[in-house]
Amino acid sequence: MGAFVFPYLTIYLSEARGYSYETVGAVLSVGSLGLLAGNFAGGTLTDRWSRKWTLIMALLLNASGFAGLALHYPHPWFYAFFLFVGYLGAGLYTPAANTVIADIAPATVRPFAYTVNYVCINLGMGLGPLIGGFLATVSFRWIFIGDVATSLACAGLILYGVAETKPDIGSTALQTKTRTPRMSWSVWKQNQTVVIFCLFYFFLIGPLMGMEFAVPLLISKEFASSLVYVGIIYTINACCILAFSFLIEKLIRNRNEFLMMVLSGAIWTLGMSVLLFGYSVIALMICTAIWTIGEIIASILVPTFVASRVPEAFKGRFMALNDIVRSLAGVIFPIGLGFLWTYQSAGVVVLAITLLPAIGTVCYTVLFLKNSMLRRTAAAPMKTEPRTEPQ
Repeated sequence: MGAFVFPYLTIYLSEARGYSYETVGAVLSVGSLGLLAGNFAGGTLTDRWSRKWTLIMALLLNASGFAGLALHYPHPWFYAFFLFVGYLGAGLYTPAANTVIADIAPATVRPFAYTVNYVCINLGMGLGPLIGGFLATVSFRWIFIGDVATSLACAGLILYGVAETKPDIGSTALQTKTRTPRMSWSVWKQNQTVVIFCLFYFFLIGPLMGMEFAVPLLISKEFASSLVYVGIIYTINACCILAFSFLIEKLIRNRNEFLMMVLSGAIWTLGMSVLLFGYSVIALMICTAIWTIGEIIASILVPTFVASRVPEAFKGRFMALNDIVRSLAGVIFPIGLGFLWTYQSAGVVVLAITLLPAIGTVCYTVLFLKNSMLRRTAAAPMKTEPRTEPQ
């Protein structure tokens, strides 16, 4: 869903359609509001309607939006609209997909199941940009054709090959009109650790959103290299994910989730520092190989943490919270980094992206320390005053 297209949207809108980087950043940010809207709707539809049909509707919307992007329009907001529709579909898809995995995978193998899902997604994310890079050298229109075709094929496979996993579909609960309970403030408050865990993820997913914006511009403008290198960068990312994901899942299994997120942020910061001080195509390649390890850790832990700690009836909506955080990053960073690129420099953009995971590392360190203190307090024996027998 977008693997052919999104790495090249910045170049497509700036070079093929002639818009400024500031305008491109605004279009990407407004379009990314579709992700946010899709996440909000996807969690609710997943819990209250159907996992399977939410997935199918998501893919059809995604195909429609990216088909519209291939055409020529007189105003940039037409592109923002079609990007919004495409991203609306993408936003609907993820909460439903993560909830399906939580439905069918027992808790003991759930981290492994999310790892498999993550690896398969990134296999497509690696091959898509690589193929898209070659297609873009012929015509940008071909990257949209490829993306629409794969989305429609996936919708067909789900329609005929995936069963509904929502527990009350076709059950006596549905026949007696038992409704899925609504979210309330008390539900969020009772699960505040999960909420904070997901909100802090903003600082670890933000760099990924920033790199998606910056990589094509860095390669074509700052390093004066071929767009094929964009595909190579994404392929490096995908190869690292394929090579190390299952090993990392074994290494972090049953370890403290807060401490592992600290490790994720530290690795992200290290990787971005290589680019900040090296500032070349080679440094960008090395940087990508390093921060991908941090990405793997966070991508496995966050959905697993949510699935194992929230009530069954609210699983889809809490899964959507993770995706909402991701979508907010997708809205904020393109426009923010586009502004920095236009009015400051590319170096300032790279510095900003480097600082984000450093902040995330601090946040998860505080959360780790707080929860460690709570655990020690809960485990400590209660002191009681010695009782004195009456004389």
